[in-house]
Amino acid sequence: MVSQQPTAGELLREVTDLLGPDAAELSEEDSLIEWGLDSIQLMQVANKWRRRGIKVGFAQLAKRPTLAGWREVLAEAAGVAPEPAVTVKVDETEPFPLALMQHAYWIGRDEETNLGSVAAHLYVEFDGRDVDPARLQRAVQALVERHGMLRAKFTDDGRQQILPARTQPALVVHDIADEQELERIRDRSSHARLDVAEGEVFWIQLSRLPDGRTRLHVDVDMLAADALSYRILLSDLARFYDNPEFEPIGYSYPRYLAEHELTRKVDRERAREWWQQRVPELPAAPDLPLVPESERGDATRVTRRHHWLAPEDRKRLGARAHEHGLTPAMVVATAFAESLAAWSAQPRFLLNLPMFDRETTHPEVEKLVGDFTSSVLLEVDFTEEASFVDHARALQDRMHADAAHAAYSGVEVLRDLSRHQGEQVLAPVVFTSALNLGELFDAEVRRCFGEAVWIISQGPQVLLDAQVTEVNEGLLINWDVRENAFPAGMIDEMFAAFHRLITRLGQEDDAWDQPVGGLLPAAQAAVRAKANDTAGPRSGKLLHDGFFEHARQNPEATALVWSEGSMSYGELADKALRIAATLKPHDIVGVSLPKGPDQIAAVLGVLAAGGTYVPIGIDQPRARAERIRRIAGIEHTLTSADVAAEPLAEPVRVDEESIAYVLFTSGSTGEPKGVEVPHRAAMNTIEDLNERFGVGPSDRCLAVSALDFDLSVYDIFGLLSAGGAVALVEEGDRRDARAWAELVASRGVTLVNCVPALLDMLLVSARPGELTGLRTVLLGGDWVGTDLPGRVAAHAPRCRFAGLGGTTETAIHSTVCEVHGVPAHWRSVPYGTPLRNVACRVVDARGRDCSDWVGGELWIGGDGVARGYRGDPERTADRFVEYEGRRWYRTGDLARYWPDGTLEFLGRRDHQVKVRGVRIELGEVEAALAEHPAVRRGVAGVAGNQLVAAVAGAVTPEEVREFARGLLPPHMVPARVVVLDELPLTANGKVDRRTVATHWATGADDYVPPKSPLEQVIAKVWAEVLGVERVGLEDPFFARGGDSVLATMIVGRLREALDTTEVTVRTLFATLTVSAMAARLTADESTPGRLDQVAEIYLEVDALSEEDLESELS
Repeated sequence: MVSQQPTAGELLREVTDLLGPDAAELSEEDSLIEWGLDSIQLMQVANKWRRRGIKVGFAQLAKRPTLAGWREVLAEAAGVAPEPAVTVKVDETEPFPLALMQHAYWIGRDEETNLGSVAAHLYVEFDGRDVDPARLQRAVQALVERHGMLRAKFTDDGRQQILPARTQPALVVHDIADEQELERIRDRSSHARLDVAEGEVFWIQLSRLPDGRTRLHVDVDMLAADALSYRILLSDLARFYDNPEFEPIGYSYPRYLAEHELTRKVDRERAREWWQQRVPELPAAPDLPLVPESERGDATRVTRRHHWLAPEDRKRLGARAHEHGLTPAMVVATAFAESLAAWSAQPRFLLNLPMFDRETTHPEVEKLVGDFTSSVLLEVDFTEEASFVDHARALQDRMHADAAHAAYSGVEVLRDLSRHQGEQVLAPVVFTSALNLGELFDAEVRRCFGEAVWIISQGPQVLLDAQVTEVNEGLLINWDVRENAFPAGMIDEMFAAFHRLITRLGQEDDAWDQPVGGLLPAAQAAVRAKANDTAGPRSGKLLHDGFFEHARQNPEATALVWSEGSMSYGELADKALRIAATLKPHDIVGVSLPKGPDQIAAVLGVLAAGGTYVPIGIDQPRARAERIRRIAGIEHTLTSADVAAEPLAEPVRVDEESIAYVLFTSGSTGEPKGVEVPHRAAMNTIEDLNERFGVGPSDRCLAVSALDFDLSVYDIFGLLSAGGAVALVEEGDRRDARAWAELVASRGVTLVNCVPALLDMLLVSARPGELTGLRTVLLGGDWVGTDLPGRVAAHAPRCRFAGLGGTTETAIHSTVCEVHGVPAHWRSVPYGTPLRNVACRVVDARGRDCSDWVGGELWIGGDGVARGYRGDPERTADRFVEYEGRRWYRTGDLARYWPDGTLEFLGRRDHQVKVRGVRIELGEVEAALAEHPAVRRGVAGVAGNQLVAAVAGAVTPEEVREFARGLLPPHMVPARVVVLDELPLTANGKVDRRTVATHWATGADDYVPPKSPLEQVIAKVWAEVLGVERVGLEDPFFARGGDSVLATMIVGRLREALDTTEVTVRTLFATLTVSAMAARLTADESTPGRLDQVAEIYLEVDALSEEDLESELS
């Protein structure tokens, strides 16, 4: 017999059953979604028709949600024989396998699991009056008898078993005097971990307060009952409270699991193939700001934020949703996703959507208690700006497509992602919709026990769980959050922004048709406005004006010093003006001279002539030097200090917007890019720093930076503008830090302005007393380690220390952070706050201001911004942009704001890498490595498909990796660490990443065979279960294809092979390599040496052929 498609009348009746009698007025082309159809109803309809033999899918119905469209879908699918009923006999006293979601919950209870050590449970309190303990006791007992899963225990081999009776007390009654005692009970109960191994899967307590008040506490572990089952339990409890007699259920949860496994087999395989194709391209979880795990305090603490949408507000929101062809659930989900996107460093991410997937395989399935949930991983992509409704429609279409393949659960997809990426992958941000499932607590429950006044849920491997459900005819929207995983106050700000967006959507039509703008909280915007309120005086001076003024006023003062000589202001001015006499105004002049007084004179001479100087390092490859000359349009290159017989009478006056210098940096295309910096921009930086640090005629600066590096601009003009002197490091001593220290000591250097690596070299080389004269250290151009302020203070106790941030395109430095102590939470010295007449923004991919703690691109605006790139209008237009009447430079640097308005540098955007599909910011890894007390500096990179690192310091690779595990999530811990005496540096003193990369040999993947019998057995079992030819001692579990299910199988096999119960899933997840697992088992074994002995016997027996084995046994 084949199935028949429903008649027009039957189809309309089915729709009106779902949508109510008003749906009888539907036309053939009316959108059913606009009439209120939602995803849960779509799934119910698809399941119902499939059982009748009509092979229609969720996505097909969702794609054509009209009566006419459904009729076409049904016509195409009809004519198939109905699915035969599947009946499986199950011995319900025997252990049976866990469902997929149950297994995930069970694994997540383990302390060694990432984001684990948490029981999945739902806790509710009902505030009522005069609840009778005796009646409640009988009701609870009847509930336990009715539902086998309330008597279930969960064994340590990953299975479950229904016991004949519950061993723990069914009800606990408290007589309490006040609210404080009530809070203590709540605090203890709401985050409890029930002893599921002993059959404790729920806990009901009754607190009796004065004046007849009662408080019913109901806590259920979700291993035994999902959220829908929780409703059934409470409903049954209320009915048993009134009447203990109830018809028994003629069906069971173990039987359902067995039959469900068979009925979904074909669908599951099709869905698996679909998801397999998507796995390589799926994004990661939302990249939200997180507190390092080692700093989280109680990492398992869950708190709740909630908002109740009143019935009239719910009706308005639903009506607007339906007008746009959207379900209310998808509107709330999109608002949640928009809020996440505003706090995520990446606008493309995965949401974990639980699905209430209770398939009606039997008439009494709806009465059962158990875990019937599945999940879908929903890809959110808000990279492109679009209106709210366009984002919501795209997300709804994506969800319909994904849910159509939900037969292959999100739990299974995560396992596939873990295998693909070689490490455990989580989807810890969850959105759960229970709309159209009816009231959360029915009227009978509320009549018997009172109103629900406290609700909280928690789950393992979950950071944030947003839920929407029906309560008192309105909508209750909850966020359950791992509180200590996030920076203080952040979740409150996120939830407030989410709440504001939901409110706007219910009240304003415009909110649907426009993009969701910035969700930056007003208080944060005010802090940043204050930090950016930097307006100050502008002198209008040129770079060289101050020098020539001092030369006229005090020509005998010392301008330059070096190891064996010095030069006065008068002498230097005369030489510069003689060079200027050989040049013409507005000339573009190359300067290619070794470090020393001639180089300084040449630069001053070019500027005095009204020209622009372009540094060309004397060690530049000839081809690159020629490209610089061509791009810059250089008319003349100074390669010696040739001078005219007569000096120029006085410097040529040019406008402050004239280009003072063009500095060439490396371009991503291989073509060097020349940054045109006007006098105005550079002088803004110089004047701020000189005033801020009191730089004057008594100061001398160590000029260690190369002329083609922008820090040299301050070395020269910062000091010469103030009447101070420049201590020149000569060309032959550029890399000799010992010579620098001697120069500092012998020439009375008071100020050092350089990159951190060069300061580190100076500190290492200096002898006691050589640096005591330093009074100011300015560091920029790279990460500033938190160890440096203390190390400087040890040499020069009264020295001021500041970290500066900026780019060549924003005139040397743009931000400053003077260090007066290093707080424990600093990973590096932050960028700080803007200099005078400078402003900063941190923006997301859509150009919106990022909230505190959220990483985004740093934009710098104000007087320090360069004109652009020489001869490259396209690149200039791309990087230099207008916003709100101000010109900004898009730095390509990643930064974030702290709540006090401080900017923290996170690294270069082009230092983000993907390792097995997961985006990693190398700067964050490097900052964590540098926190190790024995590491002077660390650098991270990628070799093959592994994250790797190199460090300089007296430390072992494993010590570094172990330290990093305490600060970084598992996927950011380097798989291999190389220890070097020193990290190689570029000519500008930055880490030479290309040279470091040569130390990351590909031999890191070499196979290391197991040695001891125990190691051999573990490796053998791993290989057999993982389906690989062999497993080496140091092969990572997830990289070899492991997942939580296979971990459970491995544990079972090892227990059998080693004749022990001491092997647990916890052991495996705590170690993750054969070597570490063997070491842990050996350290923990109760009888030392026994496991190796048993392993040796096992290997001997395993090596025997079947004939040999039979012979031995006989």
